[in-house]
Amino acid sequence: MKRLISSFILFLFQALPSQAGPDPLVVGMELEYPPFEFVADDGTNDGVSVKMAEALANYLGRTLEIQNIKFDALITALKSDSIDLIISSMTATEERRKSINFSDPYVTTGLAMLVPIDSPIKGIEDLMSGKRKVVVKLGTTGESFARSKLKNAKILTMNQDPACALEVAQKKADVWIYDQISIFHHHKQHKETTKALLKPIREEQWAIGIRKPKSGEDDSLRIQVNDFLKKFRESGQFEDLSNTYLQEEKELVRSMGIPFIFDVNPDQKVDLVRGNEDSYTGSDPLFIIIISILVLLTIAAFWYLTREGDNSMQAHDNILRNSLGFVVLWIVLIGVCFFIFSSINRSYHWNWEGIWNRRWQIFGGWIRTLWISFSALVLCIGVGIGLVIGSRCSFKPLRFFCRAYTEIVRGSPLLVVLLFGYYVIAEAFNINGRIMVGILLLALFAGAYLGEILRGGIDSVGKTQFDSARAVGFSRLQTYRYVIIPQAVRRVLPAVAGLFIMLVKDSSLLSVIGAEEFTKRSDIARAATFTGIEGYLPLTVGYLLITIPLAYCSKRLERKFSYES
Repeated sequence: MKRLISSFILFLFQALPSQAGPDPLVVGMELEYPPFEFVADDGTNDGVSVKMAEALANYLGRTLEIQNIKFDALITALKSDSIDLIISSMTATEERRKSINFSDPYVTTGLAMLVPIDSPIKGIEDLMSGKRKVVVKLGTTGESFARSKLKNAKILTMNQDPACALEVAQKKADVWIYDQISIFHHHKQHKETTKALLKPIREEQWAIGIRKPKSGEDDSLRIQVNDFLKKFRESGQFEDLSNTYLQEEKELVRSMGIPFIFDVNPDQKVDLVRGNEDSYTGSDPLFIIIISILVLLTIAAFWYLTREGDNSMQAHDNILRNSLGFVVLWIVLIGVCFFIFSSINRSYHWNWEGIWNRRWQIFGGWIRTLWISFSALVLCIGVGIGLVIGSRCSFKPLRFFCRAYTEIVRGSPLLVVLLFGYYVIAEAFNINGRIMVGILLLALFAGAYLGEILRGGIDSVGKTQFDSARAVGFSRLQTYRYVIIPQAVRRVLPAVAGLFIMLVKDSSLLSVIGAEEFTKRSDIARAATFTGIEGYLPLTVGYLLITIPLAYCSKRLERKFSYES
């Protein structure tokens, strides 16, 4: 018994958190930006920012924990208290300061341009006139600059640096605007097809992102970070990092007469980068009416989908038990929602104004997703029917092609199909229409699944019915039209409806090739306003406004085609 008690006490001591040391310093960064933040060949985190974070954690007497987070999600992570600091080559802009605080700047850099090797573009003046295609990375100051200054340009946003460089290398875009170091590195990867214009078109300053303190909290962490940066610079450690990671870049820019990023005194403030101001402010009755109608229709469709059609009389105790069950269910759901949002609200600074100001931009993306999904749906039906017919024809090579196509497409992720289809196949045929290519690839992908669903439905109809129809004089075409297909449609309708709903949701992946549908427009608005949850909630509701009515229509079709077996 004593041994059991001793073991239990030992377990409690091990389970209780230790109070011996401070909490770890959790730093968020996107480890896809060499030589500042990247993953080395041996799998360890490396780069200028990583070494600076290690030195900062040592200065604060805390252990370091680095979280690899996408750049456009870093501010959301900081606001929600998931991380303590952002050290990810982030420019301190006026728009970002509305959401988070910044330390003193530690780098002064500038925006540069990557253009095709035979491009006539020499400087920013060449972008001010004419209809240029400008590619930018989502959520960066290059995007803010392009949207605010290049009014006549067509702006294309991408999620990854390599995708931006590839757009220029393949001449799908006229210029990529980004920081000097990145432009230099990506030019090295595409020397035969691009050239780098490194003369800065605007100066910027990087700083460490810090969460805004809530009422009653102090701002001691920012004071400590600023003290660290001052001592880090005075001790020459910035110069040591540049010699280790940026030696080639330093020699290049100095030979061009351009100050290196650590050369400029950080106390010399540059003009803050200002985002593009929207004119959509104040109330908007038309928008509210449209959204209210859509929401009410969706709620009605949801009620018809979830209600039970059994109208038989129930015993009094069953009614009471079910009513009590619903009350408990709603109490639990409301309690869970209250707990989630109250937990978020303790550290999160809400900013609905930015999303509201871009409501028509987001709604336009929602409309575009509707017609993308409908167009892909029509083409998908044609592809699926064609595969079924081809797999049952007497020409053996065609049967082989249809079956091989189905298996290859079903075994490939849609993301891979979109990237390979656009950057390889479409490029070979010199097709640059992102929406058109995206619709076609969606249809070809979903068509393989639809073909298998239709084939299974046809095979489920007994062969005896086919033989019986032929015995009474039906032709092969008449047999399929009047006997086989009507029964097959009834059986596959639920699976087909599920596929069509999946097609709507999968259309969000078109954003990886730069197509500005609902998800992409929401990401652009969220990145421009540096919001997080405020952008995800409308995105969730928007897809439900499409998928729930679609599910309701499919349920109506099922009831219309239902029959007694």
